[in-house]
Amino acid sequence: VHTTTNGGQTLTRPATCTCSDTGNDATDFPSPAPTDGTVDDVTDAPTADDTDDTVDICGTAELITGQILYVLRDATNKQVTISLQGSSDQWFGYGFGPTADGSGMTGAFGVVLTSGSSTDSADMAVAQYLLNSASGPGTSLSYGTTTAQVAGSTVTGSLTMAYDAAAEFDFTDFLTCQVDSIDLLAAQGSGPNMAVHTTTNGGQTLTRPATCTCSDTGNDATDFPSPAPTD
Repeated sequence: VHTTTNGGQTLTRPATCTCSDTGNDATDFPSPAPTDGTVDDVTDAPTADDTDDTVDICGTAELITGQILYVLRDATNKQVTISLQGSSDQWFGYGFGPTADGSGMTGAFGVVLTSGSSTDSADMAVAQYLLNSASGPGTSLSYGTTTAQVAGSTVTGSLTMAYDAAAEFDFTDFLTCQVDSIDLLAAQGSGPNMAVHTTTNGGQTLTRPATCTCSDTGNDATDFPSPAPTD
């Protein structure tokens, strides 16, 4: 005689169990947030509705421990969402663009979570800058729509805009598989209000995962093979 039961449940096929070899298109089954260790719980991912297969996760990064970047693509509306999640104790952000390649941050397009107060994180919001390493933070910008929410010691914020909305950096090539990766940097400070950074990590790249395909953008990702290794 059983001592424990649990009935009335369901077994759901995970997104990693695709159906390309059955004749069905695997893109009909969107993948969950990445589970490569950069996020402890997939529910922490910035969220497009899990049932909305028009939104793809096209990049994740954690260049500074605990400060996570997601790049989401809405191919139908040709929009990119840059989402940041991390500790509300200090400001942090990511920069995109050619000058994020290790030559400094000047000229990169920066998306930052910052507060108007040096001690209070309750009003943290998304800010955008044309970054300037000489006299920070740089030129203030305003594209798309932004949201931010502080819950305990965690802050989550996002910027949604057209691929090519920012004159400082155009995401079109990356999100339509014309290039496989883009230059990336990250920085954070010691308090919630943006000031001189205490930690930086530049000269990095954000690479589009294989799950972010381009068949729905009019480009087939297989049309842009990676070059042969040069080793």
